Amino acid sequence: MEQRKEIVRRYVSKGLRVASAVSTAGMSKSSYYYRVKGNKKGKPPTQYTRGPEGQEVSNKLVIKEIKSMLTPEHHDYGYHIISELLRRKGYQINPKKVYRLMRDHQLLHPPRPREKMLQKTFVRYHVPPLEHPFATVEVDIKYIRIEGERRNAYLVTFLCTFSRFAAVWDLQYRMTHKMLIRLLREFLSHPEVKNRKDGMKIVIRTDNGPQFIAKKLAEELESLEIEHEFTHPGTPQQNGHIEGFHSTVTRLICKRNVFENLDQAREVFKEFFFQYNYTRVMKSLLYYPPAIFIKLWDKGMIGIKKDNKNKEIFIFREKPTPELEASLSSEVLKGLNKNNIFVQPVLNTFEISPVL
Repeated sequence: MEQRKEIVRRYVSKGLRVASAVSTAGMSKSSYYYRVKGNKKGKPPTQYTRGPEGQEVSNKLVIKEIKSMLTPEHHDYGYHIISELLRRKGYQINPKKVYRLMRDHQLLHPPRPREKMLQKTFVRYHVPPLEHPFATVEVDIKYIRIEGERRNAYLVTFLCTFSRFAAVWDLQYRMTHKMLIRLLREFLSHPEVKNRKDGMKIVIRTDNGPQFIAKKLAEELESLEIEHEFTHPGTPQQNGHIEGFHSTVTRLICKRNVFENLDQAREVFKEFFFQYNYTRVMKSLLYYPPAIFIKLWDKGMIGIKKDNKNKEIFIFREKPTPELEASLSSEVLKGLNKNNIFVQPVLNTFEISPVL
């Protein structure tokens, strides 16, 4: 160290700045400026402790007292509790000394192994690029007020950022990683996903909520070869599609309904998701519902280009005829589970405005 300091002094004497000289010598500025003061070292630790009557009690007796406190099988005390118990018995001792005594006699708790932190992959693109249906799926949770039971339920949705198709959803009073794993499997079994997932890369995008950072969910995604990317903290705009969807839910469902119980809410959302996916047109999808838009994309009738703001938008490669539109609509509706469609719609389709 002294040799390095000498090198620094030599360069500084020639006009080089101290910061540059210490960097060249491979040392820190604090090490260069440190000067030994020559003070005496601190006192060695005492070999006794003041007892209940002020007498000197050897540390060996204190250790014996500590071991007696730790003898019962389930008394796994740490040094803070031991310090308090000793003081209650009249010993004049502080936690620092108790820690030292317990450390020297191997009476401390063994260090707990730290769990491996989840290695997060953060989003590469602020807005997912337009590639193909279900290339990127945003997943998020929204609170839904159940007024009749005076509590909130959790609405979770898997939303395709390409087609805005909400493949799966659930509404429950609890939302854990186990439920997310179940929904993930349902998502992969959905006909629109199942028919195209072979050889298709799927990316799940979420925020950093506790359900999404669970180790079990990470293991499930890895086993299914699905990439999981996280938005940066404090950037809900990186999950913009699902946030916009939640705005639509607030406007069309939450502000129009007062739910008495969870079953009633689920019935309303069941009809909403049907209309959202299969009948409700969107401007961003060339004025088609998500399900019909996917069919047109699969037929090669829709392309992608960049507008004058360098934003990717959809265009028609070939305009669909009314006959084709009718056949696609009947094809989509024919494949649906009729149990999910109400005889009397809960929502009026004509009252619903398109998402811009």
